[in-house]
Amino acid sequence: MKKLFLISLIILSATPAIFSQTVFESQNAEAYANLIVALSVTPTSGDLDFGEIILTGSPYSPAIGPKSGKLFVVNGHPARNITVTFNDIILDNNLWVAATGGAPGLLTFTPDVELDDATNVTSGSSHTLVLTGGVGEILFWVGGSISIAGTQAHGDYLGLFTLDVSY
Repeated sequence: MKKLFLISLIILSATPAIFSQTVFESQNAEAYANLIVALSVTPTSGDLDFGEIILTGSPYSPAIGPKSGKLFVVNGHPARNITVTFNDIILDNNLWVAATGGAPGLLTFTPDVELDDATNVTSGSSHTLVLTGGVGEILFWVGGSISIAGTQAHGDYLGLFTLDVSY
């Protein structure tokens, strides 16, 4: 019986040592985040105002050169490429007609967009933001033309031009 007790005591004293041993291994993984500057588009100087145009009964297409038009400043992450998109827009005289009567009319504005260095910009083209004051920047100058028909209805025509940019 003493032998059995001694064997039991040896087994019990060895058991905690078996269960208290820990197996441990570790691996490292790199955490990474690329924080980029948000894009912003700010219309600044200039405008797309064609002014007063006298209707003569003949078709006419007045134009505003890009550097004489509206300047849009785009800011974002330096050295990143952006894609710029824009479309022809329709100007209408609906507010004029509602206020004064008369015939409704439409005009198509066809934009002419250039970079600061006079490079022509097409919709869907890609351009690189240049480091300026800690952020990326690019300037887009917008001019364009309207096509006035010989029988164009008179009135004040208005439309909204949008310049979209994306990374």
